Amino acid sequence: MKTYAPQLQNYAMSDGTMSGVHFGRKENPLKLVFLHANGFNALAYRQIIEALGIHALALDLRGHGFTRLPTNMDTLDSFHIFRDDIIEFFNRYIDSPVLLAGHSLGAVSGILAVPKIQEILSGYVGFDPVSLPWMARLPLKIKAGRNYAKSRFSLARNAGRRRSIFSSPQEAFERYKDRGAFRNVTDEILRDYLEGGLELRDDGHYHLCCDPLWEQAIYVAQNHNLYEATRALPNNSHIIYAGKFGAVSSPATRKAVQKRQPKITVDFDNDLAHLFPFQNPNLAASLLKQTLIQASLS
Repeated sequence: MKTYAPQLQNYAMSDGTMSGVHFGRKENPLKLVFLHANGFNALAYRQIIEALGIHALALDLRGHGFTRLPTNMDTLDSFHIFRDDIIEFFNRYIDSPVLLAGHSLGAVSGILAVPKIQEILSGYVGFDPVSLPWMARLPLKIKAGRNYAKSRFSLARNAGRRRSIFSSPQEAFERYKDRGAFRNVTDEILRDYLEGGLELRDDGHYHLCCDPLWEQAIYVAQNHNLYEATRALPNNSHIIYAGKFGAVSSPATRKAVQKRQPKITVDFDNDLAHLFPFQNPNLAASLLKQTLIQASLS
């Protein structure tokens, strides 16, 4: 299978530009739009998407990668801003049926957008969308609750403390290798993440494109209704939830997703961790291939 170098492209939006990475032969019809997890970026999923052998586009969500859209950590209370960006992008630039897929933040934001873009979707794949019960989300509806969660919820607390400035990409590589989210991840995936998530600024240092405080704010911004949006998912949809090292869903929330759209496939695998697309990219690619075939896009 011939491989093509990823191509970065910026797209005009109403309040800035959204960056995307094209994989495969760009002249071919677009088959897949992919949305990344919190703190990651479009290029980080290169090993998964290139294996599909199709023309695919991975987007940098607001505040990530090389997208240039304004962010406000103080007012962010839900994923609606990402939903609205996806809807605007589809309305402006997608004119033929595609498979929509995403991981974590991207999986949830994609579902939230589906009611407004369902006519142009042939299918959907969600890798471990964060699906919290209403009791866990209730305190996060108010700013005081979100501020408290930033200091008490370990993922959010650690994100806010993350080092974001490096002297070189190699220094960043050595800092991240075999640590945290990049434990049990290949060097190639880590280098893809850094290529798509570091930028050289005027001070001569490399900065993370995603501000750690923006990543932190996203973790506690849960004032959205994933479950109602699920009703609009196309029949060719597959959601896979992970449970290893702590799940971002519960039996009740997974049941709620399935109940609202009984024709989709909802799986749970206790042997998979939340970052399984990076730890097992072959499995992630296989799930995407399967749904592309079901949706007559491959």
